[in-house]
Amino acid sequence: MEQKIFSKFNLYDQIGYLMVGAIAVLIIVFDAVYFFQASPPSFTLDMFVIWLVIVYFAGHLVQGLSNLINKMPLLKNLIRENKKGFTEEEKEILNKAKEYFKIEKQDDDKLWNICYMLATAKDITGQVQAFNAYYSLYRGWLVVFILQSLFLIYTLVTYFCWPKLVLLFISLFLCYIFYSRSKRFWKYTRRKALETFLIVKTLEL
Repeated sequence: MEQKIFSKFNLYDQIGYLMVGAIAVLIIVFDAVYFFQASPPSFTLDMFVIWLVIVYFAGHLVQGLSNLINKMPLLKNLIRENKKGFTEEEKEILNKAKEYFKIEKQDDDKLWNICYMLATAKDITGQVQAFNAYYSLYRGWLVVFILQSLFLIYTLVTYFCWPKLVLLFISLFLCYIFYSRSKRFWKYTRRKALETFLIVKTLEL
């Protein structure tokens, strides 16, 4: 029963939503207090459940925005899910997947998606789900700090001051860090899914 529940309700993903939402909410609160002199909200135990819901909702909102950006032609390079630039070794595995699933007319990205679904179902060690969760986490943080950078650029244009410029450089630096990390874990996810498919096929699991 426990295994069935956690296969549908992935704990990694839920923590990812909360962590992305928490950073998004903290940045919104910081901007409201620092730039607009708003009173900081109270973070008390009585308000814990309410803040948890807000953070969770914010996490889903950011991840939904990330998926939307990934589908927009002018913005998709910001979140690069490369499902076509496979190495020769990876293409060889995809060809085996084509034979295994008896599929003749499928692009490499569609074949990879099928391999990923199989790998997730057979992911005994949890590595595929963990890598994908880390990818989603860093991708979400990337989107948060891209939006923060755009906001800081706007505030600098309207009124320049050195603290704002410092904040912008910090935000851009974090964008670079999270872009690099998301790109790395996307590579790990893609590779691990193909390797898991190969193991399943070889051992006929």
